[in-house]
Amino acid sequence: MTLRAHTSLSGFGRRALGALAVLGAFAFVGGVTAAPANAVPLDFVVSSGDPDFGFQKTGTVQTRTFALLNSGDDDITIEAPTLRTLSAPFAASAISFTNTTVIAPTGHATFTVTYTVPAVGMPSDVPVVLFATDQVTGDMRLLTLRFKGTPTATDPAHFTATTSGGGTSADFGTVSVGSFAAKDVTLTVDGVLPIRFSTDNITIVDSAGNPLPSVKVTASSFGTAGAVTNPGVTAAFELTYSPLAAGSFTGSARVSGFAVSTGSARVSESAVSGSVETSAITVVVPLSGSAAAITPTTPPTTAPASPGATVTPLPTVTGTTASTAAVVAPRPGTGTGSLAETGAPVAGIVGLGAMVGLLGFGALAGLTVTRRRRANNA
Repeated sequence: MTLRAHTSLSGFGRRALGALAVLGAFAFVGGVTAAPANAVPLDFVVSSGDPDFGFQKTGTVQTRTFALLNSGDDDITIEAPTLRTLSAPFAASAISFTNTTVIAPTGHATFTVTYTVPAVGMPSDVPVVLFATDQVTGDMRLLTLRFKGTPTATDPAHFTATTSGGGTSADFGTVSVGSFAAKDVTLTVDGVLPIRFSTDNITIVDSAGNPLPSVKVTASSFGTAGAVTNPGVTAAFELTYSPLAAGSFTGSARVSGFAVSTGSARVSESAVSGSVETSAITVVVPLSGSAAAITPTTPPTTAPASPGATVTPLPTVTGTTASTAAVVAPRPGTGTGSLAETGAPVAGIVGLGAMVGLLGFGALAGLTVTRRRRANNA
């Protein structure tokens, strides 16, 4: 930034211009080198340093160094009584010149100003007048500097990140391998400068700083092309955790935003025309989660087969009677025996067996009697 002193032609300046005109004529006819037509005997400017500190965070101390350049043709001295008594919240130090220090053309004088940023709501505007005296003509020039500053609660370029539920970290909990879980992250611009966000400026790493492939940005309000978010406005993006193997992890999502500085919101020493992006501001969002292996599905249990048939022996007839048996199977869901095919009760079968046995016994007895009679008749 260059601040130039107000200049007006003195009597000597007018005489100098006349002399230059004569020299120009000589140069035209005789080859004499003419002095520059715009030469000014007395002039000085601020060649570096911007007295407008712009927006600064309350409680901080900002320091800037300024240089004064003798841009005229004559030696000068500079008096700075108000600079030496600069009032709070500004203070001057390291002043390299006194009222009698002679500064040659193209020479410099320097000083430092510190700005101790007061509480929010207390902007500052302190004028300082510098006097330069031409050591040849005695002419004097004035240069007025206005030291300004505006306190803010945060850094001028500042934003915060909050996750689902209002926290500052994203815990995905336990997720089965092959499934997924998602968390939203909201970015709030709470400084005084707009900030540009882009998904290309979100880096997801594990605790060792290596890429974390199981967590990805799956949606956002600004995309890869990026978008500018104004102060007091929010932007958002979504993180999705899709584990590929069982285990746990810790890591972070590093979100970088670029402050957009304009002429009405200055944070640098140089005057800004239009919009300029400053260096990145990064906010770290801690991440954690774990993955559980998939549990195999247990097949349904097969019902036990019905017990095999049981044999219930019938009373055995001694002598010439033969024993018989009946086959019995249990009824599903009951405690009584039944036939597998007909369902006849066990008691009926036992009775039927007894009748068959008696009939057989009678038949044998009859056959015996017949044989004895035949034997007797013979």
